[in-house]
Amino acid sequence: MQKNITQRIAYYTEKVAQRATVSKADKLPKSYDSRSKRLMQYKRIMHQLIEEGGWKM
Repeated sequence: MQKNITQRIAYYTEKVAQRATVSKADKLPKSYDSRSKRLMQYKRIMHQLIEEGGWKM
């Protein structure tokens, strides 16, 4: 199933918000390292889709 841009933005902001709730004093779980890389890749693709759709960042 192809996600539309609204679903992509909602997913990205949800995951970023989850990451922001973790205290900087706490050690991050191992899954957060790979999640961070995936989110940055997802962000790049999301920005490309927004620009292709005629929106400016």
